[in-house]
Amino acid sequence: MPCVYLRQFSHNVFSGEIFLRRSAGAALGLIGVLSVLWGTPVLAQDEEEAPSAQQSSQVVLEPMVVTASSVERTQRDAPASISVITREDIEKFPVMELSELLGTVEGITLSRQGNQVAGVQIRGMDMAYTLILIDGKRVNSTNVVFRGNDYDTGWVPVSEIERIEVVRGPMSSLYGSDAIGGVVNIITRGAGSTWRGSLKADAIFQEDSAAGDSQSLSLSASGPLVKDVLSLRLGVGYDRREEDKDVNQPATEGGTAQPGFGTIENRHLNGMLFYTPHSDHELRLGVDTSRRDHTGFVLKREAISLDHRGHYDFGTSNVTVNLDETRNLDGVVTGQKNPNKANTNSVDGRVTMPLDSLNQILTVGAETRHEKLKDPTNLAGWPGTPNYGSDSSTSITQHALFLETEIALLDDLKLTLGNRFDDHENFGSNNSPRAYVVYHPTAELTVKGGWAKAFRAPTLLQGSENWGSVSCGSPTVGCYIVGSPELDPETSTSLELGVHLDKGAFGGSITLFRSELKNMISINNRTADPALAPDYPNFVGFLPDGRPIFSYENIASVESEGVEVGLRAQLSRAWHLRANYTYTDVRDTSGSSSQPVAYRPEHAANLMVDWKPGARWVFSGNVRYVGEQVLVVWNDTRKSAYTVADISAGWRFDDRITLRGGILNITDEGDNREISSDFNEEGRRLFVSVSANF
Repeated sequence: MPCVYLRQFSHNVFSGEIFLRRSAGAALGLIGVLSVLWGTPVLAQDEEEAPSAQQSSQVVLEPMVVTASSVERTQRDAPASISVITREDIEKFPVMELSELLGTVEGITLSRQGNQVAGVQIRGMDMAYTLILIDGKRVNSTNVVFRGNDYDTGWVPVSEIERIEVVRGPMSSLYGSDAIGGVVNIITRGAGSTWRGSLKADAIFQEDSAAGDSQSLSLSASGPLVKDVLSLRLGVGYDRREEDKDVNQPATEGGTAQPGFGTIENRHLNGMLFYTPHSDHELRLGVDTSRRDHTGFVLKREAISLDHRGHYDFGTSNVTVNLDETRNLDGVVTGQKNPNKANTNSVDGRVTMPLDSLNQILTVGAETRHEKLKDPTNLAGWPGTPNYGSDSSTSITQHALFLETEIALLDDLKLTLGNRFDDHENFGSNNSPRAYVVYHPTAELTVKGGWAKAFRAPTLLQGSENWGSVSCGSPTVGCYIVGSPELDPETSTSLELGVHLDKGAFGGSITLFRSELKNMISINNRTADPALAPDYPNFVGFLPDGRPIFSYENIASVESEGVEVGLRAQLSRAWHLRANYTYTDVRDTSGSSSQPVAYRPEHAANLMVDWKPGARWVFSGNVRYVGEQVLVVWNDTRKSAYTVADISAGWRFDDRITLRGGILNITDEGDNREISSDFNEEGRRLFVSVSANF
């Protein structure tokens, strides 16, 4: 039944049948492979090393996830392709930037242009299409930097993260705009019934003395203020990577060397009060303040949130008020000081009701969100015109209603249907429907598949005709880019089909996916040449000083399809292995012939091995493979494939203190960056780490 259901939807969604035939064939092939593996024991173990019955049951247990639907579910039952990064995963190696750790998840590649902090791309979709959440609350710094999500993965100290849930594929039916590619939900630690504290310090030393070292320090504490009624959690963190010196040699004699990594410095402070006046009701008041410096561009974020979670005879409710302010202290142009400020205030709530007589669980919810940007420089209109500087702010309000129902068609077959209706002040109404099937033909085998439509509204910048910024390589003699109120929202249609095997100590999965993105908002059409400028379709005029002006436009369409493969194996009580592989084919289909999209490696793979020879020791190794990728499309400049390997050892001194150390990038795969569009990997370096719990 699931296959028939998927074929019916896919026929309506995609005009071609090539992907469907390929998906069906691959799925049948996978089922055959998994059937063979099903009957194959895990690697031979000594009898005394075989896991006990209790240990085996622990291996089968899966973490509960909350991001894929309105109802908490295990990973195998979640109506989406979802990965979980656990706290144990985070602690194995020093994590200065969370995006680097996210890059080990299947389906995720990293955009690394110009050595900046890497941005997260899910299934080949640009980083602007990945929605970042902290405890389910949206964070988005695009309005003050307009170039991606590289700031948004780092607003929380790593030491305060309990786990990270990554949904691969669109989730606009629940979360609305920006979730076209997927969702990263960073879930922080709670407060226990007794006081606990933790301290963690990391230091990274570069083998190349010209490269910058790194340090980080974090401290957290939580516990009850009034037993069973009021609890408090506090966290503070600081990390810094020093600026590189002369790490890149000029490509030619007498040439100019490309810069290495610039200074990256982050500070965090957060706290949360947990108030439980009744066993069925909880209030959470959270306060966050962070400062992130990316190579001299500094953003400060301050947020206050209030959550209420209630349990009733008819079901549960969740209401959240979130006030978020992000300030760009420097602006977006190198060498200039043009600060701006964005505010996002939202209220959202949902009620979930089990309808036992109808074999379904129903969730209804609503959200209202108001965004405002004040930018005296870039929201002042066109330089040199009479109205320049008369109005330096813009805002939008949007409302949404959403509904999701999970229907138990059979004991082993569930159908999730959902839709979100968004009413945007400037861009009208949009529906984001979704349908997903989870089928368990056996206790160990799961078949998943679904179809979804998603949308992304233009940002405050893209949609405002008063917003503008210098471009074309010069702040004085280049070109000028502006927003446009004529833009349409971007839309996508996606389909996926996956098979998952969970056989105790062994598990595996394969997922086929395809997405079509329409009306992609682009500013690629622009030139500094005033003679050529009028021939461009998005040319809108000249500034008084003669610079041509170009507006954002809806021109691009992108198709992405591929396969994600995951494997895990508990080889013995001491050895644990995980591996994944992703093939992604991303094409820009806007023109007469399709073109590749930059910074999208077709092939990516990760191998992670843990060895625990005793109660106090743990050894870990990671190997990351990044396939060949295009850096510049028009002249087909490419970066060759490369592999990076890391190792670490950890020793638990006692119940409170753990020491770790290791080598990162053992083979020193740090390419010499010769052009600005290329990027360096950090070279070989040593790290030491100490963590203490008290």
